Amino acid sequence: MERMFAYSCGPEEIERYARFGPEFGFQVTCTAERPLPENAAMAQGYDAVAIAAARQITAGMIDVYQAGGVRLINARPIGVDNIDLAHARAVGMAVTRNTYSPSSVADYAVMLALMVTRHTKAALLRNQGQDYRFEPFLGRELHTMTVGILGTGSIGSVAARRFAAFGCRVLAWSRHQRPELADIVQYVPLEKLLAESDLVSLHLASNPSTRYILNGETLGQMKQGAYLVNTARGDLVDNSALIGALESGHLAGAALDVFDGDRSVYYLDHCNQVMGNHDMAILSAMPNVIMTPHLAFWTESAADDMVRNSLEAARQFFDGKECPLRVV
Repeated sequence: MERMFAYSCGPEEIERYARFGPEFGFQVTCTAERPLPENAAMAQGYDAVAIAAARQITAGMIDVYQAGGVRLINARPIGVDNIDLAHARAVGMAVTRNTYSPSSVADYAVMLALMVTRHTKAALLRNQGQDYRFEPFLGRELHTMTVGILGTGSIGSVAARRFAAFGCRVLAWSRHQRPELADIVQYVPLEKLLAESDLVSLHLASNPSTRYILNGETLGQMKQGAYLVNTARGDLVDNSALIGALESGHLAGAALDVFDGDRSVYYLDHCNQVMGNHDMAILSAMPNVIMTPHLAFWTESAADDMVRNSLEAARQFFDGKECPLRVV
């Protein structure tokens, strides 16, 4: 039975590792600590480390893991953009990514779309002050809107179907087009999608080709009065350009489950501390911007999938079998 050391575990992960670990032949030790250079040696003597998305896994950490006997970095999230994959490849450290219920994020994207287009944040804040006037909260109905989906992978495809079910016209731009979406989605160039969409929902992976795909130029190409929803990765959007588009009134609002720089903020308790993140301070102060702390994925079904599927990928690796989720 292989041994796995799992970082960033709360009660939900601990329970699931205890439940699913033996099923896949793993003895799993959990810690609430996030993976850091200072605690990389905690994994000494283990065959694998399991990590979440919040922290960078640096070349130095990979070297410490490997020196301690670790052969596999087993990621619980879908994305592995926080891992130095080039160094892992160079030193022969295997890395697996994950997959989980796409409905978790797709449903959340629709929820944020509804909230931002119905001015929910400003209305709730006003209600807390016992001001129950409904002006100026004139909202939009989704069925009257064109929704642009950037990225039609597993999550983006489900999101497209969710928005289509509301009666939206759905445009899409993606590296790979999905024929099975032909009945509900029209694939168009990025410029056309931005120019015609009343709401743009991001579902792209983070990589050098997608970093700041929404920048000063492309945000300027968006339709006047459009909304932005980001439940994917923060570095898809240039914070400064987004702030400018919101301050000028070019965009009517944004709903952000992620933002560029959120890795140093989210999943930690900053109570009574000076945050020092100016972009976040500006965005969170805007009445037409909703910010949530990277929660879109966090459902019971997805939590089961994250642990079980990652363990299955690790089992395939150690048994020398084909591992579809292996990236290095």
